[in-house]
Amino acid sequence: MVISKLTAEVNAGWMLALRSIHIQILEHALGYAWTLIIPMLYAICYIFIKRELTGSAAIQGAEAGWDILRAFAGIMLFQCWMQVVQDMSDMIRRQRGMLRSFNVGPTPFVLAIAFEGVIALVVRAILIVAAIPVLGLEFPYGLSVWLWCAACLIVLLLSAMMVGLLLAPWAVLYGDVRKALSSTSLPLILISPIFYPAVERTGSVLYWLNLVNPVASPLAVLADALRGKEWSLYSIPMLVWGGLAVALLGWSLMQLRRQVPILLERMGS
Repeated sequence: MVISKLTAEVNAGWMLALRSIHIQILEHALGYAWTLIIPMLYAICYIFIKRELTGSAAIQGAEAGWDILRAFAGIMLFQCWMQVVQDMSDMIRRQRGMLRSFNVGPTPFVLAIAFEGVIALVVRAILIVAAIPVLGLEFPYGLSVWLWCAACLIVLLLSAMMVGLLLAPWAVLYGDVRKALSSTSLPLILISPIFYPAVERTGSVLYWLNLVNPVASPLAVLADALRGKEWSLYSIPMLVWGGLAVALLGWSLMQLRRQVPILLERMGS
C-alpha cells in the first residue's frame, strides 16, 4: 500500500514536471534557450568590465578562461537554485486549486519541482562542460573529480528545495516573502564565489559568510573540481549543507502536510 502510494506520487510529480516544462516552451519563443542566453550576457558583461578595468592582458591565458567559466557556471547554477526556491515557496499559492479540488497532499507538487530542477541542472551541466573546450581549457581527469561535480549539483538542488519548503507556509501568509526573495538575488550573487574565487582566508568575514550561504560552498567546490582539485576547503561545509538539507526537507514536508488545510483556509477563495 505504501509502495503503491509512493509510486503514484512519483508518477504524478513527473507528469506535472513535464507539463510545466511544456508550458514554458510554448510561452517563450526561444524556450529553454534562455537557460544559455542570460548567463552568457552576464559572462560577456563580466569580461568587458574586467578588460576595461585591468587591461586586455588580464583576460588572456588559461587563468582568464577559468575566471570566465566560473562566472558562467556560477550564474547558471545560481539562477537555477533561485528558481527552485521561488517555485517551492510559491507552490501552495499557485496550486491551491488542485490542492482543494483533488484533495491531494503537497508531495506530488514537491516532486514535480524537484524533477524540473533535475532537468534544469542537467541542461546547465551539459552547457558548462561544453564551455570548457570552447574556452580552450582542459577537462579535469579522475573519477573523483566528476563525482564532486555531481555532488555539488545535488547539494544545490537539495538546499534550494529545503529553503523553498521552509518558506512555503510563510509565503502564503505574507506576500513580503516573495518580494524578499527577489530582492536578495543580487546580494547573494555578490557574496557568492561567482565573479571572484572563493575566499580561503579563515579570518575573513566573507569566508564565514560563505560558510552560512547555502550556494557558496557547492559553487566553490565545483570551481575547484573543474580545475582538477580532488579536495576543497569548502568540501566539508558543502557536505554539512547536504546532510542538513535532507534532514530539514523531511521535517518540513511532514509539517507542510499538516499545514496545507489550514493555509488553504487562510487563503480563502
